[in-house]
Amino acid sequence: MKFFFTFFIILIISSCVSVEKYNAHIDKAISVDDLRKDVDVAKKQLLTKHVNIDMYHSKKIITNRLDSFSKSLQNPMKPNDFQRELSKVVSSFGHGHTVVFALSKRPTKEEKKKYKNSKGLLNLIELKSFDNHLYLNRNYSKDTTLVVNTEVLAINGVSFNDFYKQYQDYRKGDGYISTGDKYMYAGGYLRFLNNQIGLVDSVDITFTKNNTVFTQTMKREFSKKKDKKSIKSVKNDSIPEKKVEKVAKIKLSKEDKKRKKELEKHKSDIKKYFVYNKSKNDYQRELIFPNKEDSTTVILNIKSFSISHGKEAYPFVFDSIQKLNVKNLILDIRNNGGGYAKDINYLYSFLTSREGKQTVMADEMKINSRFSLVKNYFNQFGIVGNTITLPYSLYTYTKTLLKTHKAEDGYFYRSTNKKDYIEQPNKYKGNLYVLTNGSSYSATSVISSALQNEETGGDYNGTVAGSMKIYELKNSKLKLLYGLIDFKPNTSRELIGRGVMPNIPISMTFDDILNKKDPQLDWILNDIKSKK
Repeated sequence: MKFFFTFFIILIISSCVSVEKYNAHIDKAISVDDLRKDVDVAKKQLLTKHVNIDMYHSKKIITNRLDSFSKSLQNPMKPNDFQRELSKVVSSFGHGHTVVFALSKRPTKEEKKKYKNSKGLLNLIELKSFDNHLYLNRNYSKDTTLVVNTEVLAINGVSFNDFYKQYQDYRKGDGYISTGDKYMYAGGYLRFLNNQIGLVDSVDITFTKNNTVFTQTMKREFSKKKDKKSIKSVKNDSIPEKKVEKVAKIKLSKEDKKRKKELEKHKSDIKKYFVYNKSKNDYQRELIFPNKEDSTTVILNIKSFSISHGKEAYPFVFDSIQKLNVKNLILDIRNNGGGYAKDINYLYSFLTSREGKQTVMADEMKINSRFSLVKNYFNQFGIVGNTITLPYSLYTYTKTLLKTHKAEDGYFYRSTNKKDYIEQPNKYKGNLYVLTNGSSYSATSVISSALQNEETGGDYNGTVAGSMKIYELKNSKLKLLYGLIDFKPNTSRELIGRGVMPNIPISMTFDDILNKKDPQLDWILNDIKSKK
């Protein structure tokens, strides 16, 4: 016991030291020699471990770009400045899931204590970007004066435009697709902001609207602690309340009780399967009626495929759609960054017009070597994790190896199981419209390809993802993320490096966003109206 107590104290002390050391590293310039060594290591990882790294550009071109970048390094750089420039090179290879992560400062012990019972300031708002514009999309704070759908110029003096100029050459998307670039800067700006201003009690947000620039201050929100002594004192000192006569309870019949119970369960199921977020007061899956008087046209908006209960949620959703006798279903997966293959598989099973058991994914997907997935799983859990979960680890590794085989053109992993092949007896058979944009990415572009419908940000023929490896560059401490599986939909085409092309391309402007106009949805609703 004494040993474990001593070990625990040492761990806490070393943790405090490591936070200070880690944060200091972010602000420290790294020598040119060490930067070049990191580039060489990154090159080796990508060329030898990244599956199909040469899908869009040859290995010779990739090598030349990294070598040229290495030679261009003439001055020491801070880790995140190095990350910015290295990311521009890596992103040019056309693999949207291959990322070099910036370092974010960690809170000190004192900061953790001070802000323990508070909500992160920048978690109280939702910022989105469009081209070189940043705007406040949603406000989750208690401050109702913040002007939503207004362009943001700066936060605490950190200009978004200055950030954009530094990062605009970085692209996000597979192959030669650039439609996703316009949507991607908000997240990067927030991470950049975190390092610039740190943890603070308030931020000043500079807006512009109708050619007027103004600033609003948003304060950190602390949760109120209940003081037991004061509550007891209030109870003792309060004036005795008059006794209120009890109202006789109305006895419900068995049918009324049953109906009430069913209604309560239905409300609970909606929160569960549509995934209600209490802090943001919204749902991750939504059924929206664009015309309240017409229930035959419904929008199914899915914000992410990384949310829970997919297997139970989609039968519940489409049961509701069937009961409403929906004739026109609008699947809105704009700004959906993807998620789990199983989730899109369940959704696809209700929407496909093909008969028989099937899956949205291809049966087999290319990997780099027989042991690449097993090695990655082992590294993720480490020696301790693999020892603790030894039976499960052995089962997983054995299963993975059995599902891997060698073919003439490399190694392949059987990604599907029998349970992935689904045939729904009650498929949706009405008109289907699919809304996508450049932020429809990863798994979202896979289901878009399978259903065949502004171009998605992900390649029509799939994307390198599935199992992701994280490799830390020794000197900069930056983390390089890359995929080990060439993740494919159940369809393909000869044209590579482009997303799912829309039947009707309709552009969106920044003014449309600020004025809450949706020309893409409007086109669909007008088309439905014209066909009645």
